Amino acid sequence: MMFEASASDERRALLMVWTDIPAALEVDFNDWYDREHMRERVELPGFIRGRRFEAVSANPKYLVVYEVESADVLFSEPYLRLKQNRDARSLRFVPAFTNTIKATCDIVAHAGTGEGGWLAVLPLSLEAGKAETFRRWISESFCAEIVQCPGIQTATYASGNERARKRSAPHDMRSTDRHMEDVVMIEASSEHGMTTALSRLNDAVLAGKGARAQLMNGPCVFRMIYSLRSLKHVARPGQQ
Repeated sequence: MMFEASASDERRALLMVWTDIPAALEVDFNDWYDREHMRERVELPGFIRGRRFEAVSANPKYLVVYEVESADVLFSEPYLRLKQNRDARSLRFVPAFTNTIKATCDIVAHAGTGEGGWLAVLPLSLEAGKAETFRRWISESFCAEIVQCPGIQTATYASGNERARKRSAPHDMRSTDRHMEDVVMIEASSEHGMTTALSRLNDAVLAGKGARAQLMNGPCVFRMIYSLRSLKHVARPGQQ
């Protein structure tokens, strides 16, 4: 499956939170995230799924990626009420996040189906005047081509939603969080597929298209550790 979102369409969006947590809190943090924090969000209207990843070759260690029907979901009354009325466990863990990187991005292009257990994430910054060239290349060529490679399941390109980021700032608990601009994500079902993904996301290719790695020196690799889909969006038999 391949799609390129139209600027006139309501785009699906990603909310990403990438963080470390003090070692003394780690066991309880993971239990809270899986049993409470993610579930509370995925049950809200407009949330499609949430997935957690642990770094293989990256820092910070933990990444969560939520997919929502549009960025406006993140400013809906149910979601803001949840953020403004945190329970005791949330108040214990959320302020303890360290080295946190966040993103609210509109999905511009996606190719492939299913999920892969491996994930490559590359935050990007686009050169002034070359953004449209890069976005056209990655939407029309890169995503569709890379999912044809053995072991690669999906490729997604998402562009930062600055309006959404500014609207969310008053509700943040930490002032030190950094923010991704654009991001490419490639999911693979094998180490071979992940090796291919990393080779395709190299500096020379990106520079030639007007992009460079942002916040990181290159792609970061993760393994999926937990996934939860909204009951509204659970696939029926015979559907993807």
